[in-house]
Amino acid sequence: MGKVDVRASDYLENEEIFADLVNGVLYHGEQVVKPEDLREQDGELKSVSGNDVKKVIRDKVRLWNGTVLAVFAVENQTKVDYRMVARAILAEGMAYEKQWKKLKRKLEGERREASGAGKEKAAVMPDEFISGMRKEDKFIPVITIVVYYGKEKPWDGARELYELLDVEGDEEKILPFITNYRLNLFDYHDYDDFGQFHSELQAVFEFLRFSGEKEKMKKKLEEHKEKYEALSSQAKVLLSKLTNVKVIPGVDEKEFERGEFSMCKAFEDMKEEGRMEGRAEEIVAAGYEFGLMEKDILIRLQDKLNISFIEAERFFEMFRKQAV
Repeated sequence: MGKVDVRASDYLENEEIFADLVNGVLYHGEQVVKPEDLREQDGELKSVSGNDVKKVIRDKVRLWNGTVLAVFAVENQTKVDYRMVARAILAEGMAYEKQWKKLKRKLEGERREASGAGKEKAAVMPDEFISGMRKEDKFIPVITIVVYYGKEKPWDGARELYELLDVEGDEEKILPFITNYRLNLFDYHDYDDFGQFHSELQAVFEFLRFSGEKEKMKKKLEEHKEKYEALSSQAKVLLSKLTNVKVIPGVDEKEFERGEFSMCKAFEDMKEEGRMEGRAEEIVAAGYEFGLMEKDILIRLQDKLNISFIEAERFFEMFRKQAV
């Protein structure tokens, strides 16, 4: 799990945020899941078959009134995980297998107790012995939510199992006999309004959605300045990582890591970074056009943008390949 994924996972530790995410994604903003009804669950799942051990780690899991709510924050946040449908199916299957193993251990324990009392046949019927569970035993439902934080592009991967299957020309013969699986996927690119969220998530997703549209974002910051300034430190740090804000003038490194800065100021820095990137791209392209050596292009970047050698190297690497 990368650093950004860890921050996204930590952010969901807040029960109010977790509940608001579930309500916004699954129930269109209706306050169905209450923070006080959530109980922490282990997100790690293991399946052992011989020497083969499969492990799946869901970013955040909570038990809600007898239902498991699991969240996958897409790893490498700016990239689409094209196997996510299969990954979610596997995780849910492993979650049910984990429950079955618990039921099986319970049944075996009862069988041992009954055997000691001379009541083995009455304790466990043959079907129950083979199944590892009783007919009346039930599994706790598992609901998986996938949150896509990518900035580069909207989610363009499969949203259901049918989209991953190679059945072209034979759909009518094959698909009726295959159970489809649909992702509960949230991609903020799909929305222009985030009124379904009632916590600071509304501002978080709004910032992610419009931070690339400078004038629209500027207007929203002006209209809702208090909302953005009131964001928690965890939200500000997460947003700074997801939107690639590295430095804010006047804010030292420790303050930045603790989220002790203004999101309005961070946005201004993003706009300035965008202008710098555009100018750097022109300088690198022109340098290659005139046949300049790498060191000469780096010197030009430093001189024309008034930046350090390290910053010049960063811009050079960003645009070198497309300029060649």
